[in-house]
Amino acid sequence: MSEGNQLMREVSESCRTAIEELQDERPQAELVAVHGDWAYVSIGEVQPAHVNDVFDEDRAHAVIRIPTTFPTGADPYGIVTIPYVTKNDGQETHREHRNHNHAEPVAEAFGVDDTGFWSYKWQNISWTDPEDLRKAPEIVRSRFEKED
Repeated sequence: MSEGNQLMREVSESCRTAIEELQDERPQAELVAVHGDWAYVSIGEVQPAHVNDVFDEDRAHAVIRIPTTFPTGADPYGIVTIPYVTKNDGQETHREHRNHNHAEPVAEAFGVDDTGFWSYKWQNISWTDPEDLRKAPEIVRSRFEKED
C-alpha cells in the first residue's frame, strides 16, 4: 500500500471524500501528512508574485491544513508554503512564520527545511459539505491578494 493510501486511512470518510472532490478540481492535490487532528493536503504549485506583485517568489508549493474530520470539527486553519515566501527586497510577510511547528509535517513529507506557515483563518467560506474543499485554491489565492 502506498503512503498516500495509508494516510487516507487516518482521516474520516468525509475528509477522504473532500480530498477526492478537490482532486476532481485540481488533479495534483494529495494528502501528504497527518498530524494529530490535522490533515495536510498539497494543492501543488501556486504563483504568489503573479497574484500580487509585492512577493518575490514566482512559484511556491502550497499545502492546506484541514481537520481530519473535514467538513466537521475545527475550522480549516493555515497554509504552508515551500519555500517561505518573502515580499519584495526580502521583507517579512504579515502572519507568515518561517519553519513553524505547524509546518513540520509538511517539511518532513517533502524533505525540506524552508517552509512558511501562514496563520490564516479561512473566513466567509461555507465548510459544510465535502465538495467545499474545492474552494481551497481560491482561499490560498485570496490570502496572497490580502498582502500589501
